[in-house]
Amino acid sequence: MTTKPKVAVKDANVFIDMEYMGILDLWFQLGYETITSDLVVRELEEGQHFQALAYVDSSQILALSLPLDVVNEMQQSHAGISSTDAAVLHLAVKYKALLLSGDRQLRNAARVELVEYHGSIWVLDQLVRNQKLTGFLAAEKLSALVALEGKQKRFLPEKSAGEQIKHWREMP
Repeated sequence: MTTKPKVAVKDANVFIDMEYMGILDLWFQLGYETITSDLVVRELEEGQHFQALAYVDSSQILALSLPLDVVNEMQQSHAGISSTDAAVLHLAVKYKALLLSGDRQLRNAARVELVEYHGSIWVLDQLVRNQKLTGFLAAEKLSALVALEGKQKRFLPEKSAGEQIKHWREMP
């Protein structure tokens, strides 16, 4: 009997976080089939996140286009989410996939849709748990991500990030 592959749908902010932390290569070692929307790809192009885009170009990340009416319907069902968020939420529902994003409104919509939802800290934790990254290195990468300023500033939950950094630094 073959097991069904794990599927994850990613929003732009997780791609960007992973690019800044230099962990995109490690992500694929976790065995997830990775999907995103063409709207996320457009955001990555506008932000010139070429490393993340290289994985789309190499087909390691599947970028899907959705009809506008499907995106609009999902967006109207969840006040406050963008069309990009609506697209990734629709994909997560359709593929019964894990949704990876750091967007609070998208997280709330995912709860309503009964979609499992996690952010960048979870990704790092999975890499540590699966011995793809040491706790010390994960703590250093997350610390550097939290410290970014200006246009690169990332909006992570400070309390959770601080607790996780402390936990990883205390690991044997």
